[in-house]
Amino acid sequence: MKKLLFVPAMLATLGASAQNDTLLFSDFNTDPSVYMQIGISPPGNSNDQSWYSYDVDQLPDGSPSGRPGEWFWTQAYAPSDTLTAQGVMGSNSWTNDGVNRVENYLVTAAVQIVDNQATLHWKSAPYQTPRYLDGYKVLVSTTINDVSSFSDTLFVAGEYASLDNGNLPNSYGSYTFDPAATVNPMAPFIHGMDGTYTEFDPTSDSSRLLGVLRPLTVSLAQYAGQTIYICFLHNDIDDNLISVDDVLVLGTAPNGIAENNNVFEFDVYPNPASDMITVKYDLPSASDVVFSIYDVTGKLVRSENLGQQASGMQSQKVSISELAAGVYQARLQTSAGTVNTRIVKN
Repeated sequence: MKKLLFVPAMLATLGASAQNDTLLFSDFNTDPSVYMQIGISPPGNSNDQSWYSYDVDQLPDGSPSGRPGEWFWTQAYAPSDTLTAQGVMGSNSWTNDGVNRVENYLVTAAVQIVDNQATLHWKSAPYQTPRYLDGYKVLVSTTINDVSSFSDTLFVAGEYASLDNGNLPNSYGSYTFDPAATVNPMAPFIHGMDGTYTEFDPTSDSSRLLGVLRPLTVSLAQYAGQTIYICFLHNDIDDNLISVDDVLVLGTAPNGIAENNNVFEFDVYPNPASDMITVKYDLPSASDVVFSIYDVTGKLVRSENLGQQASGMQSQKVSISELAAGVYQARLQTSAGTVNTRIVKN
């Protein structure tokens, strides 16, 4: 039986009690195809470090735009978001089919949850609201990443069902929203219903507002000690578009290393990378420097003593060609402190 675990949407507060280690992150500001398998079904692996975007329904696009069937990389919808967000993952439900739901799965890489401090943060926005508002679900699998394995429901956003009072098209009270798309019909999450995160669309009619990316968060405490996959399932009936951005899991890193990057500037690029990376850092004083890489289990897989270095901006090239594809924690040890960041090997 499917478990319905958590529904209410809350504004993301990154300063909550959870640890600040980044266990998973993608802002979709660059082409995600370097780490995402697009148009390919998740293979049912138990520790897969690739993301997947897959169209289960195979319904054709009903719009004149020729949109992809699966989640696809695109610009944010609202003008206010385009000023700060270079890219989002979008999904289309405009099918002209009033019966069958789209089933578009956006599946993350595996995430190891160490304790009950982990939280999932993301942003979402429909292209239109309240009319033609798209709904979606956030699901979790505790086993493999096959689409049939996502049995836990963390969050549900409701969708447009009908306009019941055409005299007040901008009033959310004029609409019916799909009650099957909410775990608690008395308190559904309907984007824009509280009067926030919407803009008027000057190119459309008065019954449609543009959705602005809204930060949301849910706890992952119930998955302490497990490795999980997270899925954003767009399962709407014939509306328009939904977008997801800035998917972030915060918690305690498996190796116990905090991402205390405020000690001094530390960057690794390109990221993701397949061969060589450049490690760039700004030493506040002369120091011996050691660069290390840990896998998702906390095992040390690479360590390089970079020797005594002067204060100021430094950079070193490091080969990661021998590492298996996946997510790693990069660590720089100096006399001024230790800094860490997450890197992805293609």
